[in-house]
Amino acid sequence: MFTQRQRKILAILKQHKNNITSDEIARLVGVSSRTIRTEIKNILPILKENIAKINISTRKGYSLEINNYEKFINILDEHITKTLDSEARVNYIIQRLLNAALKNQSIKQQDLADELFIGLSTLKANLKEVKEKLKKYNLDIINYKNQGMQIKGNEAQIRYCISEYIFRDNLKTDDFYQHLFAEYKLNNIHNILIRVLTSYELVLTDTSLKNLLVHVLIAMKRATKEHNVMYTLRESKKIEQHKEFLIATSIFEEIYNQLHIDVATSEIYYLAQHLIASKKYMEIANEETSNYIENLVIEMLQRVNTIVNINFLQDDNLIKWLKIHLESVIPRIRFQMNIRNDILDVIKNEYPLAFQIGVIASKVIEEKEHLTIDENEIGYIAVHFGAALTRMDIKADKITKSAIVVCGSGIGTAVLLKAKLKEYFKDLIHIVNILPGYQLKENDLNSVDLVFTTIPLPHLSNLSTEKIIHIKNLLNNEEIHLIQQKFFKNSDISKTNIKKFFRKDCFITNKQFNTKEEILTYLTKKLENSGLIDKETSTSIFERESASPTEIGNLVAIPHPMVNNTAISSISVLVLDKPIIWVDHHVQVIFLISIAKSEFYLWEPIFLKLFKYLVKENGIKKIINQPNYDDFIKNFQNEFN
Repeated sequence: MFTQRQRKILAILKQHKNNITSDEIARLVGVSSRTIRTEIKNILPILKENIAKINISTRKGYSLEINNYEKFINILDEHITKTLDSEARVNYIIQRLLNAALKNQSIKQQDLADELFIGLSTLKANLKEVKEKLKKYNLDIINYKNQGMQIKGNEAQIRYCISEYIFRDNLKTDDFYQHLFAEYKLNNIHNILIRVLTSYELVLTDTSLKNLLVHVLIAMKRATKEHNVMYTLRESKKIEQHKEFLIATSIFEEIYNQLHIDVATSEIYYLAQHLIASKKYMEIANEETSNYIENLVIEMLQRVNTIVNINFLQDDNLIKWLKIHLESVIPRIRFQMNIRNDILDVIKNEYPLAFQIGVIASKVIEEKEHLTIDENEIGYIAVHFGAALTRMDIKADKITKSAIVVCGSGIGTAVLLKAKLKEYFKDLIHIVNILPGYQLKENDLNSVDLVFTTIPLPHLSNLSTEKIIHIKNLLNNEEIHLIQQKFFKNSDISKTNIKKFFRKDCFITNKQFNTKEEILTYLTKKLENSGLIDKETSTSIFERESASPTEIGNLVAIPHPMVNNTAISSISVLVLDKPIIWVDHHVQVIFLISIAKSEFYLWEPIFLKLFKYLVKENGIKKIINQPNYDDFIKNFQNEFN
């Protein structure tokens, strides 16, 4: 029915839950994008809509909507594994191991190699990558009593990993549940959940309810095979203090009464944890907890202000909503409960400034709680900062700049100039002082973003700075336009300034590495040796990568530091001879962004311009095909027309 190439296209579409372009598919299949478009046209009339359909967007590309999971898998089953690339094989192996964990089975390496139509040596290479991915969950692969491979680790982490890998692509597909949990009456369990939640007046979103069903099913499947999550007496007492413990108890009592399925008492604690993680309502916290949370929020905002120079401390709405959010986050991270964030990619790629601030703020929680916060939680924290940025009207080109007015003809002229600046730029410019020219010192210059002067400043002429703006005509229209273009528009990174960020000696080609760690080590050492970053910034780049991977799709990664104390902004480009697996995706071109603190307002427009050019407009294809500095600068400059 389908050719091998068509099956590979369908397999790729299944692997990408978001849209993927014909160019991206073409690179993975090894043909032209025109061939991909032709193949998809040929697939459409054959693929029955009651099984699956391909959605087509002229802007976003293709996405696959599976309506009958089991039948769709049957379509691909005969040859699909023959067509998987290395990345897809790794994900397939993980899903097979996790599926086996649900059934309490082991998998022999030879059997898995046969399924994938590969040799044992290739499988062993893939298993190394599998182990790297499982490290995120603190899991490993062991050989169990010569029966084959099994996943080993903390039971709660095994269950979270199962839900992530097996359920994340199939959350909306009821057939998938019916197939995997055939021995259970899913409708009965679903109805029990609704009935118990309603009796306790607990309202969950549809997604949270489905996630809860998933974890009840996993708990039943694992617990009946004597794989239980164990709790200390102290942990148990903590959970019992929440009303979710009563709800979880009622759920399993109902399941036992109606379906005669019994599980260990520890599973009540496990389910209570998930109810705590899922709740979309708030209870009044006790005074001690409330004070701790409030102090934590203030410290988070102080850290953000110190690092990125954006002051949220007066935003009562942000403080209120962060407190409410952290009331449920803190128990989650203390219990090491993970939560899925379905909009994480959107937050990271479309709201990079908010996400970067979320990473910085989350470090405070990690330091206080001595725990690691995963990127899903960071994404939810970033949402609150995104809303705050919108309220403050601080998009990347609208951060308030501090300024000094210098005037040589008296206070009257200075006050008039200040008034005109206020009239045209409103809150975008904050005048902190008015000085005569001779009183302006280098320290004053370093303490503000801008200096507006009506007179020459010969005693500072030896300083190379763009901060000093000479006003000759008391702010006429031409001067207003120049200030707008230079300091308050995305043209801060205009054609003429592109080379300021992209230095020719930092555009590197003809290199090959095996891991992202090797790449980051190479780039940071090169930048340190060039004096473009210091050791602290170099360390911060690795910390930022550890908090949340910086791969953005379409063979691109954009690593960057959380803290940057260097005075020079730079963007290094590394084009590999062939792609590597970064974390979840292949990466061939790396942009290491290092923006000086004094220019942090440029961080978001630079990121968004790169994302638009490289991913949305597929400019990455030109860089890979023509890995040349001058060609890249010429092509990227067109983004600023």
